[in-house]
Amino acid sequence: MDEKTKKYLKYGLHVAILLGVIWAAAKYINGEEVIAALRQFNYSLAPLMLALSVATLLLKATRFHFLLRPFAPDLPSLTIYKAYIAGQGATVLPGGIAARAGLLKQIDVPVSEGGVAVLVNSLIDQAFFIVIGLITALWYPQARLPGLIILAVLAIASLLFIFEPSRNWIARMAERLAERLNVAEQWHNFLSCLPSVLTKKILLAGFVATTLAFAFFVIVLRLALQGVGLSVAYPAVLLAFILPTMLGRIVPIPAGLGVTEATMVGFLTAVAAVDAAAAVAAVAIFRIAAIFIPILIGALVYFFWWRGEEELTRSKRKMESVRASNLDL
Repeated sequence: MDEKTKKYLKYGLHVAILLGVIWAAAKYINGEEVIAALRQFNYSLAPLMLALSVATLLLKATRFHFLLRPFAPDLPSLTIYKAYIAGQGATVLPGGIAARAGLLKQIDVPVSEGGVAVLVNSLIDQAFFIVIGLITALWYPQARLPGLIILAVLAIASLLFIFEPSRNWIARMAERLAERLNVAEQWHNFLSCLPSVLTKKILLAGFVATTLAFAFFVIVLRLALQGVGLSVAYPAVLLAFILPTMLGRIVPIPAGLGVTEATMVGFLTAVAAVDAAAAVAAVAIFRIAAIFIPILIGALVYFFWWRGEEELTRSKRKMESVRASNLDL
């Protein structure tokens, strides 16, 4: 990587992380409803919520570790964890997950390989949202219609990939699109790298980490509701978390701005019959704990513990030191 690329990458990441933190702060800790929520919240629940939020971040970093390991077998685990967490601040921006590929590029992991880990890491979340959302929605009449619509769309998409003629047609269209966008080489590299992460071991580890992470998110939302005096059954909390978050990811708005919160409040009032004002307060607290806190942690890791290209140098020195110690033994 030449010096000019390093310079642009370094300052581009600085800007992306900083903008992500500013955006998240403006969105999740400002506003009259947030101030009101913070005043009425039962802070004895805060430590557990923060612990679960941090645990969720570490679980997703662990999943990323498994996905990246085939492409960087000699990279220290701590460096992989730092790369994932340091990129958290940019994830609220459009296309912000690409910042992680930029961080990996700083430590000589090619974008064609690091991008596979980044993309599959995100796709696992999307698949979980869809599957769990559909299963949950079918239990509630208020959400059954949109759930059935999504299920029908997925069924049609699955049929297109099952039959060889339609599957080949999709492959040709993807190839033409890549050529038109002048990214054919990157597309071929991506396809060649993809089988490396689609192994039983990696997918099983990803499934376990994702399941635990989703469970922790639901518990955090349940604690947020409890903190403002609301008692809601876990199935309703699961629905109120899954469907609005999935909808917020679909709409082309950074972090589902406004859409996720409004839909979450709507589901809570419709399904659990809770007071709308209290639901607004609980959702505000939940979004601070589940989104802003990990972003803040990621920014701290990036600005104080991430050393860019020096991470690779430190890793090599550490490996050489370990090898020397083994030889002495």
